[in-house]
Amino acid sequence: MDNERKIHVGKRLQEIRGSRDQRTFAEAVDSVQQTISKYERGEIPRSWLFLARLAEEEGIDLNFLLTGERQAGGLEDSSSEGNGNGLRSPRRAEERSASASYAEA
Repeated sequence: MDNERKIHVGKRLQEIRGSRDQRTFAEAVDSVQQTISKYERGEIPRSWLFLARLAEEEGIDLNFLLTGERQAGGLEDSSSEGNGNGLRSPRRAEERSASASYAEA
């Protein structure tokens, strides 16, 4: 995950936090204000990078991985894209390359 993406994660976290201050938000998610501040500045742990790669490269449903629950509209057991275990077929290199090219345009 490059620095720009880390910053975007931080901004999305700020958006999720909404009008709550960092301390209140941290308490709600069993964390501390300093950690929330670091994440919002884009100081993202390496483990997040691993999870991002799982989602992007392997098509893993992170909600299922982390909670065991599927989001509404997520993969169904009978889905042709998945195997019912929160996994989708890994994206082929050509698909990743095409997606990256499209995103840059």
